[in-house]
Amino acid sequence: MTTNLGIEAKITDEMLAKARVRLGQETPISNPWNTEVTRDNIRQWVEAIGDVNPLWIDPAYAAKTRYGTLLAPPSFLYTCNQGPIHRGATAGGFRGFPGIHRFWAKEEWEWFVPMKLSDQIRGTTKVKEFIEHRSTLGGRSIEDVTEQAFYNQRNELIALHRMFFVNVERKTAGEKGKHKEHKAYRYTEKELAQIEADIDREVVRGAKPLHWNDVQIGEEIPHVVKGPFTTTEAVAFVAGWGGPFIMASEVTHRYIRAHPKANVPDRETNAPDFPERAHWDNSFAREVGAPGAYDFGGQRVAWVMHALHNWGGDDASIRSISAKLVKFNVLGDTQWCKAKVTGKTVEKGQHLVALEVWCQNQRNEITLTGEAKVQLPEK
Repeated sequence: MTTNLGIEAKITDEMLAKARVRLGQETPISNPWNTEVTRDNIRQWVEAIGDVNPLWIDPAYAAKTRYGTLLAPPSFLYTCNQGPIHRGATAGGFRGFPGIHRFWAKEEWEWFVPMKLSDQIRGTTKVKEFIEHRSTLGGRSIEDVTEQAFYNQRNELIALHRMFFVNVERKTAGEKGKHKEHKAYRYTEKELAQIEADIDREVVRGAKPLHWNDVQIGEEIPHVVKGPFTTTEAVAFVAGWGGPFIMASEVTHRYIRAHPKANVPDRETNAPDFPERAHWDNSFAREVGAPGAYDFGGQRVAWVMHALHNWGGDDASIRSISAKLVKFNVLGDTQWCKAKVTGKTVEKGQHLVALEVWCQNQRNEITLTGEAKVQLPEK
C-alpha cells in the first residue's frame, strides 16, 4: 500500500470557489493564543523574538516611564491574531486550502494606541481577496489577503493588520526544485565571533528621548542581529506566538481524523504530523519547494520592529510598517535588521519619521524589504 504523503493536492476551481464564499465575511477571532496583556505572556513573547527591552519586562523600570506600567510591544498582537486551528473555524479566519502549502509573503500594520498591562484584546478577521498567480515555485498559486482589527476593553482601536499569503501545490513546487542547489552556510569561528560581537553592540535607547528635530534624512539606525537561525529558535517562536498546528496527542489524532488533508506524515515513522514542521524539518521543507526549514514571516517582521523601537526609545511609537518577505531565511542564516530615514512629516499633530527597512543575511542577500513610520517627540 502506498502511503499518502500529504503533498498530492492540486488547486482547483472548485476549491477556490468554495473559499470565495467567505470573502468579506467578518468574524471574531475566537480562542487566540492570548486575549490579555499579562506580565507572563509579554515575557514569553519578547523572549520568543529576542527583544528583552526593560519597558516590556521590568515593572520597576516601566513604572517610571510616561506609561506608568509595563507595555506589550506592537508585535505582541501576533499572539492575538489566531489560535491553534483545532480550536474552531473562527480561531483565526482563513487558514488556507486543504492540502495546499501556504507561504507568508507580506505584512502591513498600522497602530493607534499602546497595549498596557491587563488590557483585554479582541480581534476581528475577514478575507479581503484571492488573487491567482503562476508561482515561481511552480504551478498554479493563489494569494490570499486577510484583514484584521484589534480592540481593547475600552473599545479603542489598537491596530489594523493585513496579511498576504501565497498558496502553492506542494508536489509541483518540490518537483520544480527552484532551490535544489541551495547549500547550508557553514560559519568559521571568526564569523561566529563577529556575529556575537555585533549582537553585543545592540543599542537600546530606552529612557533617553530621540527628538524628531534631531533626526537626519539619510541616516541609518543601529541594526539588530538575529541568528544564526536554529531549530530551537523556531520552536521558541512558536512557544510565544502559538502556531496554527500546535497540538499534541489526542488533540492531534482527533483533528486529523476530522481533517485528513491536514496530515503530512513523518517520512521515517509514518506518524501523523502537520505541514507547520516545514519551519524545523529541512527534508519536508525541501519537498514543498523551500531551500530548507525556514522562519515564520511574522517572526522576521517582529525583528524589524525590535530594531525600530531600540532606535526610537521609550517615547517613540511605531505607527505603521509594510514589509515584504522576498527571500527565505533558512536554518543557519543570520539576519541583520536595518533601517534608514527617508523622510520627516507632521500629520494630524504627529511628528513622524519615515524609514526604509530591510533584512540582510550573511550572504549579503536582501530577504525583507519595506517601509515604516515612527512617531517621535518634538523638542
